[in-house]
Amino acid sequence: MTLRASLERARVLAILRRADIGEVVLDLLEQLHAAGVRAVEVTLDRPEALDALRRLVEHAPPDTIVGAGTVLTTDQVEAVADAGGSFVVCPHVDPRVIERGLARGVPVVPGVSTATEIVTARTAGAEVLKLFPAGPLGVAYLRALLGPFRDAGFVPTGGIAVDEVPAWIEAGAICVGLGGALVRSDGVDPKLREVVRRVT
Repeated sequence: MTLRASLERARVLAILRRADIGEVVLDLLEQLHAAGVRAVEVTLDRPEALDALRRLVEHAPPDTIVGAGTVLTTDQVEAVADAGGSFVVCPHVDPRVIERGLARGVPVVPGVSTATEIVTARTAGAEVLKLFPAGPLGVAYLRALLGPFRDAGFVPTGGIAVDEVPAWIEAGAICVGLGGALVRSDGVDPKLREVVRRVT
């Protein structure tokens, strides 16, 4: 199954960005899976992130894809591939990063917010695009982008609340990335299960 197909099936991409990720990663994985989440990303902005990624890869159920986010360099792409990650997510567009991911068999999801960035990313080989920061841009912005780029696979991310997911899916997103609004200090948002049920 392609990354796009996996994300279209999952509808929600859980972004794990916490200072204590090394301690809580498997507990969060269990909570997320119980809520119906089938796509998980751990961000590489913590020293223990790669170890957390390896543990996710080792323990994730067969129906769950695991990748890494906040990837900025080709060296990080190599590290994610070596750790067994299924995909890479970036906050920006760098054709070198996209090409390295393709060479390693790890699809790259670059961050875009303009038409030029979309074309640059797709020309480099990206099939799925992270619309970022989606919250401030709004659902109407996604609809406008889908005019000229109707076949693009957008994953809006950044500043989106859990209960806003259905509106983004209805507007044409293939999946929605949820970070701070989803994985709180006291665990996973209790509304998540119902939201996932509504969109899958």
